[in-house]
Amino acid sequence: MKRYLIPIIFFSTGLLLQFWLYFSWTTFGLLLTSTLLLCLMMYAISEMSTVPSQFEENIPSLVSNDSGSENSKPEIQTANTVTIPEIPFFSESDPVSMAKELRNSENRNLFSETVKEYILPKKNPKVSSALYAYYDGSEFTECFWQKGTLLIDSESNDLDWEEYEKNRILELLPSLSKSGKKLYLPLSLNQNLFGLVLLETKERFFENEINSFWESTIVLSEKLLEKREYHKAIRDSKTYLFNKSHFYTTAKDRFYSHLHQNLILFKFINSFHSKEFAICLNEAVKKKGFSDIGLFQLEDHIVAGFIPNTSLEKFTYFIQSFVEELDSLDFNCELALGYASKTEPGIRFDQWIKKAYQSLEESILHNAA
Repeated sequence: MKRYLIPIIFFSTGLLLQFWLYFSWTTFGLLLTSTLLLCLMMYAISEMSTVPSQFEENIPSLVSNDSGSENSKPEIQTANTVTIPEIPFFSESDPVSMAKELRNSENRNLFSETVKEYILPKKNPKVSSALYAYYDGSEFTECFWQKGTLLIDSESNDLDWEEYEKNRILELLPSLSKSGKKLYLPLSLNQNLFGLVLLETKERFFENEINSFWESTIVLSEKLLEKREYHKAIRDSKTYLFNKSHFYTTAKDRFYSHLHQNLILFKFINSFHSKEFAICLNEAVKKKGFSDIGLFQLEDHIVAGFIPNTSLEKFTYFIQSFVEELDSLDFNCELALGYASKTEPGIRFDQWIKKAYQSLEESILHNAA
């Protein structure tokens, strides 16, 4: 009842003022509505205060496809026994569709991040705004707008333009709209088309200005090509996870650094969708904050990651809930885990890697038994 003390005082005061000064049904209705809204707000605040900011999780010890019931949903136990259901990772899409979407968005994100890093300088006051669009090999989609120094993200909408304008860009040539107020500039280098920049003006672009605007995109096109080639060098072509070569480079850096991290190996056993599962797991690991870099594709069914000591127990719980969620969607997933810590006295880098593989083999044998 204490939670409604303020609304009661508010309503009583308002009602007294109504009878004392001037009473009307309109003002009485507004007072009643305001009181009800205040009651709802006080109720929400009181309910939120019952959930503590720090909570303890109940960590399972083993991940396998037959652990727990099929219909069980992972929950987090709080200090005062209140349970908060974990939001399903696949609540909006199945893993195969999600993996396809994540792969398609990888190159677009790379394009967007590169452009934002090397965005065109606004030197010409004639340009009122600029739209950057990504080319996926078939269509152009919006990424974001530039207005002065302000960047505004855009939905991945298709461009609304004339066919001749699109054909000019596909020929790696600039295109000027019939009105002269829109100038399309291809972002291309060495016959590689990455996207385009659409410059807009309230005045009019002239033919003798086109080359100078086009030349201003050369540096950005060079950076886009450089980023794409580097991306190919360190990423697996099928999953877009970091490849084996980049894994050993990163592992050596992590081993000799001051970071207290553990090497974790995952193997999807008898899994038809192991690549899709790996892509989704990589996204979930980054989204949950367990890794600052993501996962590595070592072999067709083996994935690796580096997990801090402080997150190891929570990560174990997360892996089980991830597998259980796949099983609840009728995607059979059996996952074996290998583990190696670098904190053992005198352990060398090659021993660290070898120990993780030995631990993975033991986990596979345990699941087979």
